[in-house]
Order: sequence, then C-alpha cells, then structure tokens
Amino acid sequence: MYCLTVTYPLGEDTHFDHDYYHDKHMPMCAQLLADHGYLGTVVRNGPGKAPGSSDLDYVSVDLLFEDKEHLQVGLAAAGADIQGDISNYTNCRPKMTFSEVAISLD
Repeated sequence: MYCLTVTYPLGEDTHFDHDYYHDKHMPMCAQLLADHGYLGTVVRNGPGKAPGSSDLDYVSVDLLFEDKEHLQVGLAAAGADIQGDISNYTNCRPKMTFSEVAISLD
C-alpha cells in the first residue's frame, strides 16, 4: 500500500473551512481517484498537538492507494482538479509527503 499525506498547517492570516473540506472536497477526491487504486482516507482534525499546546495543523489526511504506480496515475489524471478546489476551503499552503504503508493489527 502507498500513501499520500497532505497536511494543512495553521498560520497567521490563514483560514480553513472544515465543512466544505469534509462535505465537498474529500468526496470529490474519492470520486476522481476511485478508478486509480484508491483504497480510502484517514482524516485527522487538528493533528500535531502536543500535550498542553495548541494545534499545529488544521487537518492532516492520508489518501491510501494500492501501490505507488496507482497513486502516480491517479494524481496525473485528477491532480489538477483536486488542486483547483483548494482555494474553496483554505488559503494555507498544504504540505505533501509520500510513503509506503504496512498495517499490522496484532
């Protein structure tokens, strides 16, 4: 399995519309990526919090794919549409990272 993690950091003069993100953007992503090995999403609201401190990010999301090749094809096919929607819910600059994923439920 392969993962694209997108993090939306808090910053001065930034905003984030959680309702739009959850109700419109994420379903759009799922629909656009459905035919490209997309397996699902894990969304973490307000991640990056340390005990006794404030949040570092608005949201962090993991988009899971069958493998790296499916992710690359999915981004080539739908990346422009997905990026074009970002201004509808935030003005912060998202950070993206990529990694292999191994799940163990032992």
